[in-house]
Amino acid sequence: MRTVATFATLATVVTAALAAVTISKRQGPTFYLVVCTEPELASDTCHVVGGLNTCNVFPTGFDNSIESLGSTSFTNVSCTVYVNDDCTGNSLVVEPFQEYPNLAASNPDLNNALSSYECKAF
Repeated sequence: MRTVATFATLATVVTAALAAVTISKRQGPTFYLVVCTEPELASDTCHVVGGLNTCNVFPTGFDNSIESLGSTSFTNVSCTVYVNDDCTGNSLVVEPFQEYPNLAASNPDLNNALSSYECKAF
């Protein structure tokens, strides 16, 4: 049942992101992660982020405040999230369709500690 709820949250966040951008037929989405400031990917606390092959800092309000996250990628893209703002330090790889609904339980050293991410196609 939790998988259905998580999918619904991801669908809501991705739909909102798609409404804000125009994607041409040949262009794929440029967002690959959904990050949330509450556990269980609570949709009203989430934001989608992305960009390939570059280190990105999480936006204000999410830097050092992420408690759950998941991949929105429907392609062969994985993202690594880091504790430092220059994509260094302790990290976690998020593969396509993978989620971490409660970092406090699964990766306590990363809970409310993530500052940057980098996504790469494989």
